[in-house]
Amino acid sequence: MTELLHLALPAEWDAALAAGTYERSTRGKSLAEVGFIHASWPHQVRATAEAFYADLAELVLLRIDPALVGAEIKVEDGFPHIYGALPVEAVREAVPVRRDAAGRLDLPVG
Repeated sequence: MTELLHLALPAEWDAALAAGTYERSTRGKSLAEVGFIHASWPHQVRATAEAFYADLAELVLLRIDPALVGAEIKVEDGFPHIYGALPVEAVREAVPVRRDAAGRLDLPVG
């Protein structure tokens, strides 16, 4: 399985680093509320960012190794969903994402 991507708010990623696990599903919703963590494939992440995070100046792109997740990953409606807490060790890279001069999120993929 190819890498999974998730867009996180910087403060929520910082909290995950302190706790050892990331437990946010999507913007404004926890894993406990939704039951899974929303993720994207590389070709989907730009559309996800524009649809749900267009008003934010900064995000963190989590590049996730599915082999290290430990929880069940299901592909539903074309998107990967992680059914459990995400260990921070499963995140290969946490890339700060900011807006470019044109106001678009400067994503390294998608």
